[in-house]
Amino acid sequence: MKNSVRTFYLETLGCPRNEADSEAVIKILEASNFKYSNSPENSDIIILNGCAFIKDAVSESIDTILNLKENNKNAVFVVMGCLAQRYGQSLREAMNEVDLLVGTGSYPKIPEIIARRKSEVNSNYGFLGKNLYRKPHVTPPHYRYIKIQEGCDFKCSFCVISKLKGKSHSKGLNVIKEEIANLPEKVKEIIIIGQNTTSWGKDLRGNLSLSDVIKEIAPIFPGWIRLLYFHPLSISDDLLRTIQSFPNVINYLDIPFQHISDSVLSGMKRGYGRGEIEDLIEMINKTGNFTLRSAFIVGFPAETEKNFRELCTFIENTNIDHIGIFEYSHEEGSASYSMPALEDKLITKRSEILSSIVEEKVKQRNRKFVGKVMEVLIDGIEAGEYYGRTKFSTPDIDPIVWISPGIQNIKVGEIYRTLFTDYLGGDVAGEIIAD
Repeated sequence: MKNSVRTFYLETLGCPRNEADSEAVIKILEASNFKYSNSPENSDIIILNGCAFIKDAVSESIDTILNLKENNKNAVFVVMGCLAQRYGQSLREAMNEVDLLVGTGSYPKIPEIIARRKSEVNSNYGFLGKNLYRKPHVTPPHYRYIKIQEGCDFKCSFCVISKLKGKSHSKGLNVIKEEIANLPEKVKEIIIIGQNTTSWGKDLRGNLSLSDVIKEIAPIFPGWIRLLYFHPLSISDDLLRTIQSFPNVINYLDIPFQHISDSVLSGMKRGYGRGEIEDLIEMINKTGNFTLRSAFIVGFPAETEKNFRELCTFIENTNIDHIGIFEYSHEEGSASYSMPALEDKLITKRSEILSSIVEEKVKQRNRKFVGKVMEVLIDGIEAGEYYGRTKFSTPDIDPIVWISPGIQNIKVGEIYRTLFTDYLGGDVAGEIIAD
């Protein structure tokens, strides 16, 4: 490649882990004298950090490749991340648009990969390098994802992540603290992420756990601290009490249960059953006032009509604040791929039924907020109307608060006391209270 090829555009799909990785890759390339561009049409290099967790994510990634390449046929096209790691050379053979592949363990070598025009996907040891950057490119300036762990030791039958990112491995505590200490003052919230964040420290010396991370970072970051991606088997009473002991650590628990039926959970190889889920929820409720988010998969091959009804009843009668519903995706390479899949129409029907139950629960929950005053972090503006979140909502996945025009000089990235005036289906309307 000629030395003149230096401008690059990077587009990110998928989860916040990918966003954190993209920021790291941008910094790596800029350190090697590449110049970041906001325009794919005018860039010498286009990079897609694509998702390959399920079929829909792969389809989105492929469509994005085609669209980006169509608008800039002369650019060198690089696919990085899970998509490159999962499909490797077969992706290049199937798509002439793709020039180079960078696997999940090869991000530090991306300048060399581009310079030599030689792909590298031979390591699935997910990237966990130091990520120091003052200027964000992927997320808004006022919140930042801090990835502390990567990979997975669990063997869920529906999942291929361990094949893409390897065994669980942790970022050093001193590196985490350095990343946080380097943040600019405008960052009001940090979101701690990993493949299984509660697995942090198990591969490190000193018998460390996620509680140690919290105890070290809470005193050095004054803003909101949110933690995502907890595995049900890795949550202890000590962790819950540690979260609750720091006022700036949000009492927000993101725990994907995936199902409630013992037989389905056994087929998923989750390592627990309904009894353990109910015991965990009871422990959470006894420990304190937590906001609980969970996710459930509908249509797993072992799911009978009885299993599905059990799940519906559980969700109707259990106090879970935020719920994500996902249709089972029959993924080649997963252990469940050999199991007879349910019909797509049946899976979609069950998903619609369960989603309607969740929607009604959200309306009931939001109705209770009307008349209350809470702090809202303003995330942005759309069609002249500001929107934001309470500390009990995560960006892009949980309900938002729409702010009616009122006081002047509202600033994105600032926190305001807000009176909730109405509920709008899944979201809430509010008015900022002037000081």
